[in-house]
Amino acid sequence: MSHSKQFNYTLDQPLAPNFPSRMVASKQQTFTDPDLFRNQVSSIFDHDWVMVGRAGAMPNPGDYMTAFLGQRPIIVMRQPDGSIRTMANYCLHRYVKLLEGSGSTKSIVCPYHCWTYKLNGELVGVPEREGFRPEDIEGIALEPIATEEYLGYVFVSLRNDLQPVSERLQNLSLILKNFELDGYEDRHVVHEELWNANWKLIYHNFIESYHTTYTHTKSIGPANPTKLVEYGPIGDPNFTIHSNSYTHENQPDIYNPQLDDDERRRFYVTGVFPNGLVAVEPNFVWWMALEPKAVDKTNARWGISFSHHAMKTMPDAEKFVEEIVSVIEIATTEDKEMVERMQAGANFGSEKAGLLHAPLELYIKEFDDYVMRLSSS
Repeated sequence: MSHSKQFNYTLDQPLAPNFPSRMVASKQQTFTDPDLFRNQVSSIFDHDWVMVGRAGAMPNPGDYMTAFLGQRPIIVMRQPDGSIRTMANYCLHRYVKLLEGSGSTKSIVCPYHCWTYKLNGELVGVPEREGFRPEDIEGIALEPIATEEYLGYVFVSLRNDLQPVSERLQNLSLILKNFELDGYEDRHVVHEELWNANWKLIYHNFIESYHTTYTHTKSIGPANPTKLVEYGPIGDPNFTIHSNSYTHENQPDIYNPQLDDDERRRFYVTGVFPNGLVAVEPNFVWWMALEPKAVDKTNARWGISFSHHAMKTMPDAEKFVEEIVSVIEIATTEDKEMVERMQAGANFGSEKAGLLHAPLELYIKEFDDYVMRLSSS
């Protein structure tokens, strides 16, 4: 599993001998039980690295985005030295949420009583300071959150003892190394989009290509049909990957000279556990970071980033950006409709389990195995 040549399975070839011939889907209550939702969010999002978005969306000191680590509010902030720092998003005085949305600021000011913090979270301003003991407020700072930037994405964790993201995703980075994802230009980001569905249903949808031909009739389906799926390496505990390749007639012009013939025709579909979704093709990447809100509600932060090779050398880069954004907006809307209909169907509450396609939905089983592993640990 060392490089892209591991993509050596196609629909006309058998998978590994240990590949299951029959797989069942999770029961409906998996997506409707509020107690299970709370337990899984806590056991997973409090104990693993979580993807929150693209580092390039915050290019300058003071640029920030607010996000949720599970259901815990956080601030992700570009620092004066160029690094990215993540902090708990509440004031040390009376717990007021400090920042909303995304933007840029020179300092963090609580809207309630104007307690003021530096960009690194250090408390520097307290109105009516004489009302507090100096030893209680001097030298305190917003609670730091472990942060790592990798492949152009920002990952955060409550824990400081986890294997670094760069190590846990080293196999993925080897497969995608020629794309140089950390150099992609972040041109389109949607920070808040509420999907009326369980976060796991959304994840399931994005990591399989069985639905592509049938759901994405107005967007990517004709160019990347289900029949051209190529299976990737299986068994990595941290991610899944396969390719939903282009048809010959829809093969795009390629501007990255480092890509080989296989990489030029593939649309890699990757799930980075527990909440990151990344679809990579030669000229752009479509990504999503999921934030569970309730058992049937999820914020889907998503965006489109473009290859720096393409942006520098294609004839009309801005027109291309507009066209791709339009197509992916349609594709995302198509996904959203189907996932919300899955949630509505699951509300029936049947004890009968559905079936997974073997092998097109193998990736769902791999993700579910990850969820069970962390939920039971």
